[in-house]
Amino acid sequence: MNQHLPFRAHLFLICALIALGGTGVLTFFSHDSSFLVWFLAVGVVLPGALIILTLVMLHHAPLPSHQPLTTEQQPSSSESNPVIPSETYYKEIFERAIEGIFCTYPDGSYFLVNPALARIYGYESPEELKQTLTNIAHQLYVDPQRRDVFVALMQKQGYVAGFESQVYRKDGTTIWIAEDAHCVCDIDGTLLFYQGFVRDITAQKEADIAIRHTEELQRNLLSAVPDTMLHVRRDGTILKCKPGIDSDEQIYGTPLNGQNFFQVLPAESAPIAEQTIASVIETGELRVFEYQRSDDTEMVDYEVRVIANHHDTVLALIRDVTQNKRRDRLKNEFVSIVSHELRTPLTSIRGSLGLIVGGVAGQLPPRVQQMIEIAYNNSERLVNLVNDILDIEKIESGQMIFHLKKQPLLPLLEQALEANKAYAEQYQVQFVLGENPPNVQVHADGNRILQVLTNLLSNAAKFSPKGDVVQITVSRHHDMVRVAISDNGPGIPEAFRPRIFQRFAQADSSDTRQKGGTGLGLSIARAIIEKHGGSISFETETGVGTTFFFELACVPERDVVSESDDHHPRVLICEDTPDLARMLSIVLNRGGFSTDIAYNTEQARQLLAHHHYVAMTLDIIMPGQDGISFIRELRSKQETKYLPIVVVSALADQNRKEWNGGALEVAEWLDKPIDQAKLIEAVHRAAKRQLTGDSRPRILHVEDDPDVFQVVSSILNPIADTFLATNMNEAREQLNETNFDLIILDLSLPDGSGLELLSSIRHQSRSRIPVLIFQLAK
Repeated sequence: MNQHLPFRAHLFLICALIALGGTGVLTFFSHDSSFLVWFLAVGVVLPGALIILTLVMLHHAPLPSHQPLTTEQQPSSSESNPVIPSETYYKEIFERAIEGIFCTYPDGSYFLVNPALARIYGYESPEELKQTLTNIAHQLYVDPQRRDVFVALMQKQGYVAGFESQVYRKDGTTIWIAEDAHCVCDIDGTLLFYQGFVRDITAQKEADIAIRHTEELQRNLLSAVPDTMLHVRRDGTILKCKPGIDSDEQIYGTPLNGQNFFQVLPAESAPIAEQTIASVIETGELRVFEYQRSDDTEMVDYEVRVIANHHDTVLALIRDVTQNKRRDRLKNEFVSIVSHELRTPLTSIRGSLGLIVGGVAGQLPPRVQQMIEIAYNNSERLVNLVNDILDIEKIESGQMIFHLKKQPLLPLLEQALEANKAYAEQYQVQFVLGENPPNVQVHADGNRILQVLTNLLSNAAKFSPKGDVVQITVSRHHDMVRVAISDNGPGIPEAFRPRIFQRFAQADSSDTRQKGGTGLGLSIARAIIEKHGGSISFETETGVGTTFFFELACVPERDVVSESDDHHPRVLICEDTPDLARMLSIVLNRGGFSTDIAYNTEQARQLLAHHHYVAMTLDIIMPGQDGISFIRELRSKQETKYLPIVVVSALADQNRKEWNGGALEVAEWLDKPIDQAKLIEAVHRAAKRQLTGDSRPRILHVEDDPDVFQVVSSILNPIADTFLATNMNEAREQLNETNFDLIILDLSLPDGSGLELLSSIRHQSRSRIPVLIFQLAK
């Protein structure tokens, strides 16, 4: 446009000068009429004609155009400032651009395309793209309406920025593009074409979609979690809350966002939560604690699992475990009822028959002796069946007791082979232990491992051909030891293999099956091995034989520390800090106690199941489970309900009133750092018992079933005098009148639980009396 303005200005200036000059001449000579005509022509007509000519020339002069200049219209370097880039320079930019560049007519066809756009759309050249795509709306866009949206935005604002669409490539695949474009119009505002740029954003779009899907999945997963989830700072501030099944208001009575976690918890639980969160942030380990809250009708139990997050925060998952605890109590009650109502008469029958078979009643006629032996063997089978069923229930409820200790594996194998030798002879099978078995030690319950070996050996004997040999081999693989029992039987049917470790599983479940058994042995064996942290499996081939094997860890490098002996009262130290645990052990050793150390609650359970302790020291903050919930667990079990516990904690003085007494029955609370004299005095006071004895021990048997008492007294008669108390009142009277060396206690008595006698025994007797809880176990 600027190229034409100087020319027009010159024409206009010339015409103006001529017109002004003519007017002046006309005025000068106006007094002379002879020259009037000539001057009119020169001063008026001629300037007017020049003006008309100028207007015509202006009309036909080139107008400015908004169409892109062709290469011919571009000024050459010789005609312009040498700083301005040349035509070749701009052409190279156009050709080499990595973004697509386009110009399209309003009707939806391309008339200018660079190579980058052709590559984005999958065409060989710009010419091929222009010839193919003549209707952008229907040939390019997956959704043709996107073109309508594009045009509408152009009409409204004259440009688009980041306009995203899904388009087809030449091969039919689809990609995502983003367009930046604007309108090009002439001087009258008439739209000439669209020009702009195109970027392939497929990778970014797919990444965004994947992120959205992941976020949606996480939201759905979190919504499906029944727990309340909290994001908590170290100081207790709740940064975010994801409600559980019950709303926050129902659980806590106030919205949790922005609240302090320690303040919404019950007062007695706040210090435990504070210590737990601090410990998780420092160690990064998962910690669990429990608390109770009343909902106006009953006490509700909650479990809180705390895991480390980042930036000095944690995630706390709160779960209502009231129903779980209620089911556990019901199951425990069922097991207790079955144990007492079934095993008590069975024990009497088996014990009586065993005494008769052993000759206590004198010599019997052969036929009577044979029938007694048949009855005794079948009572043994019935007891084993009941024991198997109860073992399954105990394993599931977590009540099966495991007496874990370090011991060599080889003697257990030899004992199992000897104990099952007679059983193998019934099937004319021989058990053989492989040569040179490795002499390794395992951390195991010997009786439970014998139970596993018995189940596997009996199976191998039942399914082996007569006269066959069952091979037992032991091999070590790094820190694991494998025990394998191989037979040459028919193998396990393929259809039965997935169910072989299930309860009551039988390959032949018909009424006429040839092999006996309840189908519980392998299920129990697997549960026992898994409780030991091992694994059990099998290898089989139809018509060739089967090998069952289990693996156990050899003695770990860091095991439960035991410094006890049999000459001093034994105390269990439960402390996760090794240096402090060792110091407590040294102090108590000097005070006349032998000690065992457990670094966590799981190790404490193992030691409590294996040993008798006169007392236990316990820190509140322990890895995996807090001390308060562990005390509750111990008080809920018959074996540890009255175990004296001395709490050694930095929170002792702060929480003495809240936690002491009630169901916890804590004997003493001692603050850290430890006062050694107070520690020894507290443990002595909690474990004040002494053993006494006469030339012939006296045993009080608290039992409501006279038949069971008769069997037990017959067995113990050679070594001790046995006295019967059929209820708790009789037991209390005899304890007041007589000093006993041992008490055999049945827990189910007509006038209450035998556990109630423990406190009476402790207060009424002048010396410590060992108490044997008679549960009629195998």
